[in-house]
Amino acid sequence: MQDDRGSRKTSRRRWWGRLTTRAPALVALGLGLACRPESEGAPPPPPPPPGRFIASYGPAEPEFEDFRAGLQANRFLDTVAARLNGDYVLPANITLATGHCDDPNASYEPTTRRVTLCYELFSYLSDQFAHEQMGPELIGGTLVFALAHELAHALIDVLQIPTTGREEDAADQLATLLLLNQGTAGDTLAFGAVAWFAENAQSRTVDTLSFADDHAFDLQRFYNVMCWVYGRDPTRYPDLVSEEWLPAHRASRCQTEYARIAENWGRLLLPHRRTPDREG
Repeated sequence: MQDDRGSRKTSRRRWWGRLTTRAPALVALGLGLACRPESEGAPPPPPPPPGRFIASYGPAEPEFEDFRAGLQANRFLDTVAARLNGDYVLPANITLATGHCDDPNASYEPTTRRVTLCYELFSYLSDQFAHEQMGPELIGGTLVFALAHELAHALIDVLQIPTTGREEDAADQLATLLLLNQGTAGDTLAFGAVAWFAENAQSRTVDTLSFADDHAFDLQRFYNVMCWVYGRDPTRYPDLVSEEWLPAHRASRCQTEYARIAENWGRLLLPHRRTPDREG
């Protein structure tokens, strides 16, 4: 057991080194939405409020200290916060943080307006995919999707964006749009995230209480994200249908589904976009 733990730590350190150096390129790709409806004849907006996105690297236990230092040295969260500050006007600060959690997860806390990527999630994914050929893409996609998903919760909360269905579904929509706005690199991250959903679906047992969860089932999230990736441009990934990753009956509606989601989110976020008249 001791040798096995040592092997895992060595493998994890190798992955962490690769992830921390690639992190800015993975997650700070423009996180703004491409869809920005124009409003003609609107009165000039009021002066911008003082809110900002703030990067924070929480204290790490000794086992994670090298990883925390790598994230900080490569400005993992700073780069994301800077890009978001260039895109959005906030009424209050939102903190993007890394920290320790009870589970390998990510979260948003409304009382403190804090998005947290857990060190345990980095560790868990590194161990889970250490020997996979596409390990960096699987890990990177899952991490970026988790960050974008919790960021969506933060924006819904702080900007008081209305949702008419489950907020978790709305957060998945926005997270996917943020990734897909990055072009090919964003597509790779989205595919990494859906691979994570597929992995979870195989390892988790569904019982009666599972139906009470506010999240969709992992396979539902898998097919939703696949549909939106396909629907943005059906000519880009026709193999998703021909190789039956996405059922034809769902694929036939994906282009309309993606267009509606992108348009609706664009309209919801438009009043909060930073413009020359709203510089803060």
